[in-house]
Amino acid sequence: MNILAVGMGIGDVTGDGRNDIVLIDPSTVYLYRMADRKMVLTAQYSHGNLELKSVDVAKIRKRGPARIYVTAQNRGAIASFVLEYRNGKLVPAVQDFPYYLRVIIYPTQGPILLGQKRGIYRMYEGPIFRLEDKGDELKVTGRFGVPLKIPIFGFAIGDFEGKRKPVIAVYDRDEHLRLYTPAGKRLFLSKEFYGGSDILLRRTGPERRSDGASVMMENAEKVYFRPRIMALDLDHDRIYEILVIAHRSKTMRLLSRSKMLEEGQVFALVWNGDSLEERWSTPKVPGMITDFTVAHLPGLSGKRLITVERKKTDWLSFLRSRSQVRAYDLQMLMRGGVQGRGND
Repeated sequence: MNILAVGMGIGDVTGDGRNDIVLIDPSTVYLYRMADRKMVLTAQYSHGNLELKSVDVAKIRKRGPARIYVTAQNRGAIASFVLEYRNGKLVPAVQDFPYYLRVIIYPTQGPILLGQKRGIYRMYEGPIFRLEDKGDELKVTGRFGVPLKIPIFGFAIGDFEGKRKPVIAVYDRDEHLRLYTPAGKRLFLSKEFYGGSDILLRRTGPERRSDGASVMMENAEKVYFRPRIMALDLDHDRIYEILVIAHRSKTMRLLSRSKMLEEGQVFALVWNGDSLEERWSTPKVPGMITDFTVAHLPGLSGKRLITVERKKTDWLSFLRSRSQVRAYDLQMLMRGGVQGRGND
């Protein structure tokens, strides 16, 4: 596809009982259906003033099919929205919602919708809240139980030890993986790099001054989006695997505005109580893996690990960008074991 894909979600958006694929680029939401193992563009939605940052597809409401939850910014302000499929079109059901949005899979509850506000001097401010989809509005129902140091993007919760105790896995700002207890005690910090994104959460505002507040705002502008991480019990042994993205960086991650990430992989990690072990991985692909999920797709047997890959990693090549969706046979990946990773 000739788009610069930055996010993906899978779910039954059209209500026909079959999963659809939703992609976003920086300005447009694309809805695809699967037909004869090919992706067919069904509908799209764009808003000229918005920059799209992330997308999730989930059935949060009891009524109706899955909906599309998009985090967007308008000149730095958060202006997230919710889309649903009506009469062959994607139609906004909620607009200008001032929270970042993310759907996570909670082990005992399934998909839940979360939100977090942007601060004055910080890109993430205050706690993460649980949200309820009321149809034409999103309602804040209470605080979600993770430490304040955890931002809404780039974390997952799972029973990683098989002891029926939740543990939080999160990418940190330096692209290492950390494990925390719900009380905030750090259990582990990886030496390897995981995650990685070239999507900037932007901030615009008054003219920069030379005082301390402006310095804080300048630093806050350099916040990269943290990509998806998932916690799933794939082999049904009651111990959850941690699914993460990893990349090699041409610039060795030394440049604040241009990481030049390449050779993307998805890794399945397991926590042994002391360290993380790599259980299996996808082969390396050229370019970036910007998003992934695990789901069923029409015409393909069994669950699939589905990735969206961007062949051009330089945003200056926006008009020449190419993206690709790839569906892996999950059982074959799991049987294949560790594929290995290159040096960073």
